[in-house]
Amino acid sequence: MAGPCCDDVVAGFIKLHDLEGLQQFTPSNYDWTRDVGEFDLPPLVLLICEDVSKPTTFLKCAEWMIQSGADPQQKAKPRICYSWWKNDNKDATKVSIELAGRSAISLAFERIRVFKEGKGGANWSVDIKRMQDFVAMAARRAAWKDQKMAVHHRVIDRWESFRNMTSTHNVIFETADGEVSAHEQMLAVASPVLKAMLESCMKEGSSKHIQIKDSSGSGISLFLDALYTGSTCVEPHYKSMLVALDLAHRWQVGDIVDMFSGFLPNMITVDSSVEIAEAAALKGLEQLQRSCVSFGSTNEHIQSQLLDHLWILR
Repeated sequence: MAGPCCDDVVAGFIKLHDLEGLQQFTPSNYDWTRDVGEFDLPPLVLLICEDVSKPTTFLKCAEWMIQSGADPQQKAKPRICYSWWKNDNKDATKVSIELAGRSAISLAFERIRVFKEGKGGANWSVDIKRMQDFVAMAARRAAWKDQKMAVHHRVIDRWESFRNMTSTHNVIFETADGEVSAHEQMLAVASPVLKAMLESCMKEGSSKHIQIKDSSGSGISLFLDALYTGSTCVEPHYKSMLVALDLAHRWQVGDIVDMFSGFLPNMITVDSSVEIAEAAALKGLEQLQRSCVSFGSTNEHIQSQLLDHLWILR
């Protein structure tokens, strides 16, 4: 689970504008809404505060962070000032900007404004260009995010038909309540873990049988539905979705993890909240955890249970 130690690592690579380090050491389920660094700043605000003299690494880091979930409009909370100056004349060229209430985009615009004033005769043209490039990139990414490509229903129908061609399946999952089958090629393309298992000299590779006796058939079927089509024709129970989420997490299929963790908040009830919260905590799914906490904090039944539990502990 991502925590303060991970935040410090992420902040360190951000300050270095080290894209390769960020990609290697940031967990796939990292919550980019977390504040990071010494002053607890939004990740992109921290990036904007640092030296931007290396245009390629700065912009690539910014774009990758936005693509990964960092919000260029997330505002900083700490009431601190960040300063910039020219090393050959610090006192005359030093400029400061208060960060509280500023997002990465608004901070970029403010840096452009104060740098254009050229205090002390400083030439900030390179930094101004970097800030302009960042704002343009962030606007472009926002436009792409808002545009959703419609998938024709016949495309999904084709993949669903392929999924149902059981006579061509060559991998068998042995679940707690029966067998479920799939295509080896689909599994290998989607999951590096399953690919390694099916190509190994172990039993799974030679027999094409994978035992998951701790998982229900409905759970693996839901996982496969999502894998093939990104949807399902059945109305899933939350327990089946938790099994499917566990399998996607275990087999490192990140997009399916995102899909199920994004849908599970709609399935939080008094009966399901504990199991969903436990799964979210074990897998480090912080946004799902927050949904569970939010539900529990406003549900009278759960609040009553907590009070009863505290009374028993006394």
